[in-house]
Amino acid sequence: MSDFLRRIQLWLAKAARGELHDAAQPLEPLFFGSAAALIVPRTALAASESPSELAGFRLAENERMIVTRLVEPGRSETPAFVVLALRAGPQGMGRLRQAPATLEALGAHLRDCGIDLVAVLRDRIGHWAGLGSEAVRRLNAHLALVVAFPIAGADGKTADDLRAFITHENAGDIGVALGILSRNDSAVGSRKAYLKILMPPAECRLPASPIEPADVHIAFDRSAGATVSGQDAPDARPAVMIGAGSLGSQLAISLAREGRYRWTVVDNDVLLPHNLARHALYPIDAGVPKALGLARRLELLLGDAAVPVATDILAPSGDLRPLLEEKLSGAEIIIDASASVAVSRHLSALTDANGRRLSLFFNPAGTALVLLAEDTGRTVTLQDLEAQYHRMVQTQDRLASHLKILAQGLRYSGSCRAVTNRIPAARAAQLSAIAAQAVADAVSRDEAEVRIWTIEDDMTVSLTREPGAQPVRKQMGEWNISYGPQVAADIAALRAAQLPRETGGILLGIIDTSRRTLQVVCALAEPADSSGTVTGFERGVSGLAATVREAAARSLHQIRYIGEWHSHPAGSSTRPSPTDIRQIFWLTAELENEGLPALMMIAGDGGALSVILAGKGLVGPESGS
Repeated sequence: MSDFLRRIQLWLAKAARGELHDAAQPLEPLFFGSAAALIVPRTALAASESPSELAGFRLAENERMIVTRLVEPGRSETPAFVVLALRAGPQGMGRLRQAPATLEALGAHLRDCGIDLVAVLRDRIGHWAGLGSEAVRRLNAHLALVVAFPIAGADGKTADDLRAFITHENAGDIGVALGILSRNDSAVGSRKAYLKILMPPAECRLPASPIEPADVHIAFDRSAGATVSGQDAPDARPAVMIGAGSLGSQLAISLAREGRYRWTVVDNDVLLPHNLARHALYPIDAGVPKALGLARRLELLLGDAAVPVATDILAPSGDLRPLLEEKLSGAEIIIDASASVAVSRHLSALTDANGRRLSLFFNPAGTALVLLAEDTGRTVTLQDLEAQYHRMVQTQDRLASHLKILAQGLRYSGSCRAVTNRIPAARAAQLSAIAAQAVADAVSRDEAEVRIWTIEDDMTVSLTREPGAQPVRKQMGEWNISYGPQVAADIAALRAAQLPRETGGILLGIIDTSRRTLQVVCALAEPADSSGTVTGFERGVSGLAATVREAAARSLHQIRYIGEWHSHPAGSSTRPSPTDIRQIFWLTAELENEGLPALMMIAGDGGALSVILAGKGLVGPESGS
């Protein structure tokens, strides 16, 4: 008892000194809480000459909760409520009181707050009178008066106390009680209509009609998502999501819940029952195009339009091509969640769009998430980052099994191609949540980056990351050759380790014949049976075939043998010698059956590196460093 009395004493002392409310405590409202509650879209509270018409209903599971939404133009439904939004003058904190129980009592309270409720109702209700269908719907709806009471604390901090007061009578009957309307007793129009009285009384009194107070909850929208997630303001930049599958759907929904982006969703697939194991959509969406289903969910969350484009981005249908091109050209952020190498390369090469591009995908086992993020200036593209990612997989021991397929796929129909990965929903959700944070973080910074998050057996998450490296690019005939700075550094280090003799090895990389690109990913050291002297080098073959097979398997066969490299001795140029020329002819003969050029790189002093590409229409070395 003594402890309880001591706490009361401290409470009274703080109240006397004005210290009762700490900085984190919300300001006290004007009225005690109400049993009923009204959920109202934020747009319904915006100041406007015309009222916001809401279709409202009481939930069957909770009759005290009234859910409302804006009546859409052209719909014939009768709104249960017409909302009038009012703002009172600033109020100081005082004792909590009971909310007004009648329209007359509410008018008296609002008069003290600077609102003439009689004038407001006369103006609004009188304006709605008439025989038209809109007038009939409005005047047969209940009034929901939503009042914002700005509450000011002693420290100057203010907050709105939103309160709703719902009339038991409809708006037309209140107009009759005010003396400005009469019921339609004529034989013209609806018997539910109300007509404006031509000579209303000069003074009106509010009727003592009962009203029901209700707490107000603002419906979830972009602003609410941004505020709750801790952002200073919503992020409404236009974004295009390519791929509305497991990752894309959960990623977009999470970002939308944070108030992020104005969405366009591109996907040519349909939601099938097996997708529901990991998808953000629900059984009610089965059979619906994924782009359409996801766009609807995003639109409901954010309160503004999301655009579905149900087509294949690699081969868009003719009627949707203009819309797709428009959205891509206007996007500031383009997110590839398709898990398609072809789509990622297509977006990387797309010239009719300026938006920054990001690619995210799960590894085959569903134990890791990969993010490839371009820089804001797009000096490092998705295709450059793809090569850098594969280099990380080839050279880092922790990623040795990163692309290994650990379990057989699940066939979900009779088609031989109808196979899906076996990834638990919880793990897909965990990686998708990381993906949402990764996107928000990546687009907040200017730099390019490769990140790989891996879920370990004990549920911890490890991160492997590298800043995006701008490659050296060379145009040689129809082919574009590129290699990262680490490839050049590796070749220089391998050369230095064998000086004064020459050395060399093979090059592994990515070839895209459709785009005529050749990316060097790795330069391997000389095989054990190689022979090098101060004046020459002969590359051996011991274990080489197995090494290439292992590298290809480790990359899911995205990288392959693409050419040779060797060094010249100290003091020599990197121009090809007669022996080098003979070798390039041999390489050309070996690769021309596959329609590929022969690539050779020659390393010299100071990091000098010459690139030679031979084949049909290709001649001569191109030097670089």
